[in-house]
Amino acid sequence: MKRILPVFFIFSVFITGSYWSAYSNVGSIIYFYNPETNINNFATLKTSFDTYLVNHGGYYFQPFDSRENFEAVIKEKKGDIYLLSSWHLKALQQKNVPLKIALVGTSKGNTMQRKVLSTKKDIADVTMLKNTVVAGAGSEEYIHSVLKQILGKEQEALLKDIKILIVPKDIDAIMAVGFGMASAAISAESGLDKLAMINPNQFRELHSLGFSEKDYLLVAATLKKPEQQEAELLEVLRKMSEADAGGENLKLLGIDGWRAMQ
Repeated sequence: MKRILPVFFIFSVFITGSYWSAYSNVGSIIYFYNPETNINNFATLKTSFDTYLVNHGGYYFQPFDSRENFEAVIKEKKGDIYLLSSWHLKALQQKNVPLKIALVGTSKGNTMQRKVLSTKKDIADVTMLKNTVVAGAGSEEYIHSVLKQILGKEQEALLKDIKILIVPKDIDAIMAVGFGMASAAISAESGLDKLAMINPNQFRELHSLGFSEKDYLLVAATLKKPEQQEAELLEVLRKMSEADAGGENLKLLGIDGWRAMQ
């Protein structure tokens, strides 16, 4: 696997084992991990959210760059709020982890998205992807899963002959095709919309070979019915877009608001 991204900042609380003592005297915590994105500055993300949350009820935000560490916290805790992708949520639910969605992220009014497999027009169908490079943002496991879904059972054998190029954002994956670094890209449809605005010529050179199923954007989930403190924190999250600072923080997560799950 190729990777184009800076080395992730790893917080000392995970290395030293001082995690629980670091949060022993604070309110509810928001834990975040998203395998669909590559965040290149965890320090900024944590500082921005902590500053906002401390001023809105004394809450804290803890992002993870490790799926293993994030899932370990879920196993240990009985409360708090977990921000994760719907793909990851489904994987945990299949392991009988009782996470339930409380809020779903929104982007321009939408709560769902689908992924697109895009290539230049000289690649006419998916069979031509054998021995090629596919670019995408997120973990290799996630990109592999999306590719498997798009290719379907008939072309699933192609996966072993496809190399994954990890990039920071969807737009980087799409532009990697234009620059010849990859033959195809996995991205959200919104990534293609962005390319059409900033580089219409490159956009016109591409076409789509397939789509994933639609799924929720980022979700906020709990392990049980929220108690008063968790319910209040969920309400703080839901109203973040109403404040300038909150809206800027949401952009760091790739969303612009939250909607309560009915």
